[in-house]
Amino acid sequence: MGKIESTSKQPVAINQAGAIRHMLEDSKFVFWLTVFHNIMPHVDVLYNQLQKTRTDAALIRKQVNVFQQSLEKERKRMDTVTKEISASYGTSRKIKRENIHINRTVAAREICDVISNQVKERFCFISHYSAVSLLEAPKFQEYEKKFPSQILDQTADVYSMLQKDRLKTELGVIYRISDFRNMTGAISLLQFIIENNLQTTFSETYKLLLIVVTIPMTTSEAERCFSTLKRVKTFLRSTMSEGRLSAQAMISIEKRMINDIPKFNENVIDLFASKKDRRVDLIYRNCT
Repeated sequence: MGKIESTSKQPVAINQAGAIRHMLEDSKFVFWLTVFHNIMPHVDVLYNQLQKTRTDAALIRKQVNVFQQSLEKERKRMDTVTKEISASYGTSRKIKRENIHINRTVAAREICDVISNQVKERFCFISHYSAVSLLEAPKFQEYEKKFPSQILDQTADVYSMLQKDRLKTELGVIYRISDFRNMTGAISLLQFIIENNLQTTFSETYKLLLIVVTIPMTTSEAERCFSTLKRVKTFLRSTMSEGRLSAQAMISIEKRMINDIPKFNENVIDLFASKKDRRVDLIYRNCT
């Protein structure tokens, strides 16, 4: 920044460089920049996991727990971060330096607590998908030895439409069969049951799986899963009234229906060729 201030001939660039240099020399700004620099990567990881299309409640719960553990580690490190910043930006009086150190550490830890509490509140419906634990394939071998009766009771309380005794019997069979232990999640388990026509055999488990895989993970799940909805919204938000653009948007939105129209591409080409006279003759004419 100093080099820009000394060599640049543009007043705007000099003023902006001076403002940035002043901010970087401010210990308060650098401290909070460091704090959020340490926190935000964990937020990005959680966000990316939540935005995956193929996910289930078990994976979401695992990622939330990992995020809270990572955030707790950063919270414990706040004292060290404060000391490092204070050492780099010394103050004239020791008492003032100690007060700044304490205040910043307390404030940073409060930020971590607020984020953690917000995450807990956002996912406070965890009791509604406690049933997910019953369908975690890595735990099937453990459940075979000791059936998770407490989790089953919670599930039966939340989802009263399920027959508890029958569900317990079905889960006991699933836990004992090795083929089910290769499942990667609730979605793959549901697909396995459907592909092998086991909906009647495992009727209560099938009901539970339908519930689990439709539990919303984030408020944006519907929009990110249904690409047609996104295209419709983009089309409606567009302020352009060009006819060609509207036609292309309609084709994109209704591409599934268009694919079912026989010889659609050929008909479009024929219509284009016969629309009006062109420099190139696109229609074959027999001269004889």
